[in-house]
Amino acid sequence: MGIKEIMNAKEIIVIATGKNKAEAVYQMILGKLDEQVPATILQKHPNVTVYLDVDAASKLK
Repeated sequence: MGIKEIMNAKEIIVIATGKNKAEAVYQMILGKLDEQVPATILQKHPNVTVYLDVDAASKLK
């Protein structure tokens, strides 16, 4: 799916697990909008639910 199709979705659910996803999760949620990190566009979607384990959320403190 492209970004346009993703942004047109009514709801987005993101599931991330593991320490190796921590930086990507941090950028997706708290990073500045950046074309080099496409997941940052989800900050502009009105209905995103993110499920993380402790390791994936470790940089969000």
